[in-house]
Amino acid sequence: MQKQKLQQKLGFNLSPQQIQFLALLQIPLASLDSRIQEELEDNPALEETEKSEDISIDEMEEDYSNSYKYKQETNSDYSEVQISDFEETLSEYLKKQLLLLNLDEDDLFLIEYLIDSLDENGWISREVFSISDDLLINLNLEFSEEEIIKSLLLIQTLEPFGVGARNLQECLLVQLKNKEQNEIVELSIKVLENQYERFSKKNFEGVIRELEISEKQLKDVYELVEKLNPFPASNFSKNRSASYITPDFIIKIIDEKNIVSLSKRSGKELRASNHYKKMIQETSDKKAKEFLKQKIESANWFIDAILQREQTLLKVMNAIIKHQEKYFLSGDDKDLKPMILADIAQIVNMDISTISRVSNSKYVQTFFGSFLLKELFSEAYRKDNGELISTKVIKSKLKDIVDSEDKAAPYTDEKITILLGEEEYHIARRTVSKYREELGIETSKYRREL
Repeated sequence: MQKQKLQQKLGFNLSPQQIQFLALLQIPLASLDSRIQEELEDNPALEETEKSEDISIDEMEEDYSNSYKYKQETNSDYSEVQISDFEETLSEYLKKQLLLLNLDEDDLFLIEYLIDSLDENGWISREVFSISDDLLINLNLEFSEEEIIKSLLLIQTLEPFGVGARNLQECLLVQLKNKEQNEIVELSIKVLENQYERFSKKNFEGVIRELEISEKQLKDVYELVEKLNPFPASNFSKNRSASYITPDFIIKIIDEKNIVSLSKRSGKELRASNHYKKMIQETSDKKAKEFLKQKIESANWFIDAILQREQTLLKVMNAIIKHQEKYFLSGDDKDLKPMILADIAQIVNMDISTISRVSNSKYVQTFFGSFLLKELFSEAYRKDNGELISTKVIKSKLKDIVDSEDKAAPYTDEKITILLGEEEYHIARRTVSKYREELGIETSKYRREL
């Protein structure tokens, strides 16, 4: 039902300006200056000017239908966390390519969700049914396995070829199918499609026999496949940062209340060029006048879009703080309430996809540290006594169990399931495996130490 409503409301092709705004909404502060610079270079009617002080939004009306309340003050009270040199992430590279496609909001949301779900190799390592379950549980959106597979196939058409594959076989096949086709490429596809297990185990005699090919042909296949990249994400940075993580939101406790503000890096403000406005009045050439008007209108739209981005970010963040008030005051994970995107979407009367874009790649600075905003979202778990807790609490307990285990005989997922049950966290073994993978914890076999 929720998905049907989303489709009814947003089941149309996005305009170029809508696509641009969605891109602005999603990017973090660390990337905003670069995006603004691109716009300045593309549109000479847009210019930067020095301003006396930054605008910081410290609070807003509790009634979200009312206007935002602004306070004028310089806000540079944020700390930067060093991570890596500035590089483009795989996610950013793929989403840039999506801008060239004519996708409706529903399709775009699912594809971006899958892109954000790619593992460090650039693969979708989770089962399709598991992704479908998470979308339903966390977002209250129902996508069929067929719809998810369709979106994965679209991702597989993006560069670098091989991303979005569900295993090594599919990764290699995607790369081969995107090569210029010739006899050896076509044979390589045939080998991987029909004799992958034998080929991967180097049972070359079996491959030659089954496919009735020569040793020379198989050698050519082997040399071609060996040149393919099994890990298409390997050339991309895991984090995008200009040497430092810059928090998008700063949360302070003032008079025992959480106050949020947006970080501001630039001491300049945008405006439409007065020179271009004057040129419109002075020129009599209709084509020139129309061109100048278009540039001015584009500049004004971009300025409004930046402001709208800030307002949207704050509106969503204030709703999150209100929902997680106790957690932001204490910094204790035990105070973290269950929260899914749909919860916040309902509070602020926005689409779930908008909440997803706001929470994606944004960092929050608090007195107890800086972290990704999306880490606050988790589904609910009901304990035996009826108490609802965040699944993040269970994950934390799972990590504690693994950290305390005998490394010579690490716990299996079955044993972890039993130990969690003793703590009144009764979850299925499959769920334990899922949480363990999300925490980046290997199976007991690979955790074992001599």
